[in-house]
Amino acid sequence: MAYLKECSNKQTKWIIASVASLILVCVIGLVLCFTLQKVTQPGCEQDAACRPDADMLDYLLSLGQISQRDSLLVTWYHAANSQKEMWAALNSNIMVLEADVTVEGLNTANETGLPIMAHPPAIYSDNTLQQWLEAVLDNSQKGIKLDFKSLKAVGPSLDLLQRLTKDGKVRRPVWINADILRGPNVPISVEINATRFLALVQEKYPEATLSPGWTTLYVPLFPNSTYTRAMVEKMQKLVGALPQRVTFPVRAVMARAAWPHFSWLLSQSDRYSLTLWQGASDPVSVDDLLYIRDNCATHQIYYDLFEPVLSQFKQLAMNATRKRSYYTGGSLIPLLQLPRGDGLSVMWLVPDIQGNGTTATVQLPDKEGMILLNVGLQELTAGDPVPIVRAPGGRVLTLESCLLQLATHPGRWGIHLHIAQPIALRPSLAVLAHLSTLGHLPRPVWVGATVSHGSFVVPGHVAGKELLTAVAEVFPHVTVAPGWPEEVLGSGYGEQLLTDMLELCQGLWQPVSFQLQAGLLGQSMAGVVARLLAASPRATVTVEHSSTGGNYTSVRTVLLAARAVDRTRVYYRLPQSYREDLLADVGRN
Repeated sequence: MAYLKECSNKQTKWIIASVASLILVCVIGLVLCFTLQKVTQPGCEQDAACRPDADMLDYLLSLGQISQRDSLLVTWYHAANSQKEMWAALNSNIMVLEADVTVEGLNTANETGLPIMAHPPAIYSDNTLQQWLEAVLDNSQKGIKLDFKSLKAVGPSLDLLQRLTKDGKVRRPVWINADILRGPNVPISVEINATRFLALVQEKYPEATLSPGWTTLYVPLFPNSTYTRAMVEKMQKLVGALPQRVTFPVRAVMARAAWPHFSWLLSQSDRYSLTLWQGASDPVSVDDLLYIRDNCATHQIYYDLFEPVLSQFKQLAMNATRKRSYYTGGSLIPLLQLPRGDGLSVMWLVPDIQGNGTTATVQLPDKEGMILLNVGLQELTAGDPVPIVRAPGGRVLTLESCLLQLATHPGRWGIHLHIAQPIALRPSLAVLAHLSTLGHLPRPVWVGATVSHGSFVVPGHVAGKELLTAVAEVFPHVTVAPGWPEEVLGSGYGEQLLTDMLELCQGLWQPVSFQLQAGLLGQSMAGVVARLLAASPRATVTVEHSSTGGNYTSVRTVLLAARAVDRTRVYYRLPQSYREDLLADVGRN
């Protein structure tokens, strides 16, 4: 019996030891498997893209999560605040996590100052910012957007981010969001203090991309205003001199109506983008989204939208054959020129007019580009004078009829009105305003004239101040294209001529394209083109030359020198053969 008992005890010990060893091996195997999985998880390889200050698109491209620099491809997870929502987000294929940060017990006797993940009115959470960051950084490669609901949370949160960054753990873009200005329909001030917020970011975590927004209120079926020019300009004054990338969150349902202002804002810096976001009950129009997409580069607008709007929008946006609509006051990018593309790619076309009177028709060359219309005024025996387009052959057509015919013309083109008679200016602008209201002017429009101002006052030309005033009062959504009278250019573009033109256009809200004559530019002091371009981020220069002013060789050096200043912001109005010669010279160089 004793022997059997001893054997039984040994057998039991052996079984226990075997089971324990097996458990230990399994545990070690699981740990090793987890560790190897974590180590071999595909990561960000390019140092420039694996930083908190990196461009979000560059980062996602480096991971292979998107195939091109198109912000529409980026996907978002809203309010990943609680432990449950955070882990749901981490286990999804979403690319960027958005979460809200406040302090525990905000504005109560129990306030601790600890940053937590919660959206007001909630002031408690099962998730601190530290827990959230550790989970996101250890278990994913997702981009981070932190939305601050209290200024009290900003300082300690940025301190935490800085510590993690110095430890080498933050190898991805980080966006810091807060509403810092009062926006549309908000009756009281509830925004975060802009000065303090921006100062804290500069002091504690300048590596972040800034996402400064406006407080907004939108109530369906009630009258709602949109973002005003003053709101947008105030934001630009706050962030214009800062070094960070900036993406402005804009409520999507209000964006189309305010597009002239946001078009202006985006043009102020290459660092800028917009993030269109949708409130849960906002009736966002897919047509409005398509209009915005058509009028900017694909990398400039992120879309944080709900289904089914997002899928409907994506399907139409990716359709290369759909009809597009462009803002009359926008740049030639992307319609006629690729982002950062060459201005030499844009052609100026002069239409022909066949027939006379009401049966006259516009004939265009089989090319795409800017259609140049020389506009005068025709006195009628009865009624008001009518703006007319004069063709090189002497035939005329009313401006309204010409533009209505062009509206049905396929292809990529814009309109350049040259006001040949001062009295035609305001009536021509009125025609533009009328057709734009009816939706018949879905193209960029330039309005130009030889102007008289300051040291280049010459009778018979449009007064410079009248050009700008008329545009502002009648139809402000154009590019202004002023030029100097030939009568004052005997010695080229001199110092006082430049100074007075720049003074005239100082603070101009519209884009401006200064019209220069190539032959006279060659007689001018150095730096004319660079000085004009420096007037505004929206300024361009158009260098023009005709065959009557000399052959291509006579202006070759001037044209190449202008292009050397800025390939993107210098355009050329040249005879076709001269343009081909310039393209050949550029190709050889």
